[in-house]
Amino acid sequence: MNTVIKKVTYKQIADAVGISKSLLQYHYPQKSQLMADLMNVNFNQWLKTIPEGDLYTRLTAFLLMFFDFISTNKAVNGLMTEIIANNELFNAFMTFFSNWLADNNFVKHDDNKVKAALLFAVSGGLQLYRFKDSLMVPVEQVTHTIIATLLTIVGKSSQLIDSTFHNAETLYQQLRIKGWQLVY
Repeated sequence: MNTVIKKVTYKQIADAVGISKSLLQYHYPQKSQLMADLMNVNFNQWLKTIPEGDLYTRLTAFLLMFFDFISTNKAVNGLMTEIIANNELFNAFMTFFSNWLADNNFVKHDDNKVKAALLFAVSGGLQLYRFKDSLMVPVEQVTHTIIATLLTIVGKSSQLIDSTFHNAETLYQQLRIKGWQLVY
């Protein structure tokens, strides 16, 4: 598959950030490493915008902001759609996302039930995002599907699911005013 990532050259990236191509290749022999670092920097920056609180509310607000951000940013939307459609890139993204969730205490490294449920829900949710236009699914419904699936699999009550959505929606509306930026 001839992807956008493959089409972008080291020289184009180096020129855009103002360094030499050889320096860029020295630090990032594979573009996938560069992509992982860019995702990590951005995800961590975005996470800082979400105040401490209930874990599921924070995760739901993060996903609401994430899907809002990628759906309103044409370049990011194209890249994310490409990642979802390409098995190799999708697997790399899911591995990154799984590790990032554990590193940021959304899931414990050894909590296999929650980790599996979350990866299942996010994986399916990303595919739903990919086909949202043809299925006429609002972008907010993608997050609701992911979180409802996750919380149902791990045995949470419908009352907890409802309160999580309510609290996350309130937080999301506050966060949306400030928005997110790409860091690169």
